[in-house]
Amino acid sequence: MREGLRVLNSCNKVRGIFTLTQKTIKTFCFILAILVLIIFAVVFHNHSLEIIDYIDDLGWLAPVLFLITYCLATLLLLPTMVLTLAGGAVFGPVFGTLLNLLGATSGAALAFLITRHLVYDWFSTKKGEKLNKLIAGVDEKGWVFVAFLRLFPIVPFNLVNYGLGVTGISFRLYLLTTFIFLIPAEIIYTYFGYVGMDALTRPGHLYRNGGIFLTGLAIFFLLVIRIMKKR
Repeated sequence: MREGLRVLNSCNKVRGIFTLTQKTIKTFCFILAILVLIIFAVVFHNHSLEIIDYIDDLGWLAPVLFLITYCLATLLLLPTMVLTLAGGAVFGPVFGTLLNLLGATSGAALAFLITRHLVYDWFSTKKGEKLNKLIAGVDEKGWVFVAFLRLFPIVPFNLVNYGLGVTGISFRLYLLTTFIFLIPAEIIYTYFGYVGMDALTRPGHLYRNGGIFLTGLAIFFLLVIRIMKKR
């Protein structure tokens, strides 16, 4: 448990260096994603099945285009919440989760490699308190620190991908940790998008799927709390 508290303290140090403006932007992006989903539901309520049929007609091109878009959005520091919800709405809870996970991990990997191999020297000259604390967290806790950043996104996901490129963690360990510990969040947000689309096409399933979503969310947080106590 002491180890877990030390990791949390390291994460809190990183969290404390981010300004209110950055936190406000993150909150705004989440609210915007929800609003987009609501607007989509209102505007396209009578055309949801047509949209799904159109995407189905694209065949293998649809998931490929989705992955490319997700990856580019991650690299360009654009909000990816809308894409995650869309992945669940369009591709379903299982395939949508896989696509969202691959898109987020691919974008994170490319951002890391860009920093590590292309702009490392330039990035190093720009070191400040924020980046130094991120480096110190990885130096002290290694992959565990990265895992906590993925499980608890106290630092903007897209931004931290670049920052971790100047830390001492290896690319292989970074990639594996990112992939594994993004799974819970991707499952939750993807299923949320799926429930929204399912409510449009099959309103009678809303309560059942909503109940499954809330149950899964509760189990996730209980597991996280248990892991924290063990650490």
